[in-house]
Amino acid sequence: MNALLARTITVVVLVPALFAIVLLAPWLHHLAINALAAVFSVVGAYEAANFFGVRGFPTTPWLIPILGAALPVTVYLEIVGFLASGAVLAAVVALAGVILLREVFVRDERDFAEILPRVAVSLAVLLYPGLFMTYFIRLSSLPDSSPLIIVFLLMVFANDTLAYVAGTLWGRTTNRVLPVSPNKSVVGFAGGILGTAIVASGAWLLAPEVFFHRLALAFSVGLAVAVAAIFGDLVESALKRSSELKDSGFLIPGRGGVLDSIDSILFAAPVCFYLMVGSAV
Repeated sequence: MNALLARTITVVVLVPALFAIVLLAPWLHHLAINALAAVFSVVGAYEAANFFGVRGFPTTPWLIPILGAALPVTVYLEIVGFLASGAVLAAVVALAGVILLREVFVRDERDFAEILPRVAVSLAVLLYPGLFMTYFIRLSSLPDSSPLIIVFLLMVFANDTLAYVAGTLWGRTTNRVLPVSPNKSVVGFAGGILGTAIVASGAWLLAPEVFFHRLALAFSVGLAVAVAAIFGDLVESALKRSSELKDSGFLIPGRGGVLDSIDSILFAAPVCFYLMVGSAV
């Protein structure tokens, strides 16, 4: 199947499904969409660990799903009031302790050389995607969370889609800007930013309460999300380049793996969250 067609079909099917979950199941601070985010984080953790595994770095298979799920689940439980504020930091410390203490029980001296790389891999997987995904979940704690989550996802998807379309159609003479992702182009970056700007402007016109009725905030959030989404995509490209993999996985037609689909979200969510929190004060 043509890559653009497969990508289009995936967007047409998955995006409305995500929006339906957000709008039709907002209960308990969006339990449904946040549970899905935690699942994506677990699958993404396996894919991130595979980046290291294909390069010969040792991993701890039983620990990977824990590292992927722990922080997103902790943040959600904090949001609904089941855990006290600051529980995420405690979870980071506890998980880091588990990662380090696990090496105390290495029994074969021949395995000592694997301790440092195994610790490095586990800490990396804890941060990416787990810690970054917590910020998407944190969006459900903000005022008007349903339209905010929809607008945020629309901005990221518009950025990704228009960057891909513009880069594919008109970006051949401006690509190879960055060696880690040689197919990315200046035209593609501009198309992505334009797509996000269109969504942010439309949101301000149709649902101004999302941005507290402030056009300047809509513009700022839109631009920041666009840039962060681009960098999120490039960061994952760098990881794939290092591991010599084309895609992080194969679960999503036209896109590859889960990380290939949420890489922009992972970097854009913290930016959106902190801008919105700072503007609400």
